[in-house]
Amino acid sequence: MFALRHLSILTAVALLASCLSCGSEFVAPTAKVFRMGDRATAGSVTYVGLSADYRTELPGAKDPLKNRYLVILLSATNGGGQEVTLPHTRLIGSDGNEIPEVTEIDGFPQWLGILRTIAPSSTEQGYVVFDVPVGAYKLQVSSGGDPEKEQIAHIEIPTKLAPATPSGVAGPSLGN
Repeated sequence: MFALRHLSILTAVALLASCLSCGSEFVAPTAKVFRMGDRATAGSVTYVGLSADYRTELPGAKDPLKNRYLVILLSATNGGGQEVTLPHTRLIGSDGNEIPEVTEIDGFPQWLGILRTIAPSSTEQGYVVFDVPVGAYKLQVSSGGDPEKEQIAHIEIPTKLAPATPSGVAGPSLGN
């Protein structure tokens, strides 16, 4: 009886300790991974990675190039009933590090820009740009809005790049 009581107390203490270690810290949901050319849904926004290409030059880039420009043609459709402001995308490296977009660009044709607002039932298409070494990455896209309710998805960007344009969808040319 005495041993049973101690076992119950130890179990209760262990459960309490595990609950206290959880805290109230927000844990981001796991993102579903999509291939280039597939529809990647994040909340009411559907993204499609249409193409990706490495470049050594970028018209309008203000900062000096450190590695290579990874230029990704992205389509985003707002399937919701309200206007959506999309945050910038990020690349996730194979080591888990997040790489922000290049935002100091002036005059690059069809760049998505800094402010990305999409009206209900509308689609925006343009380029996002990163300065990274050649490698395999995942493009993190988001539903935008409140960080605690934000939904994310990942689009795989393979090491060897080839256009992944779905049939019937044509993307604009970079014009090299």
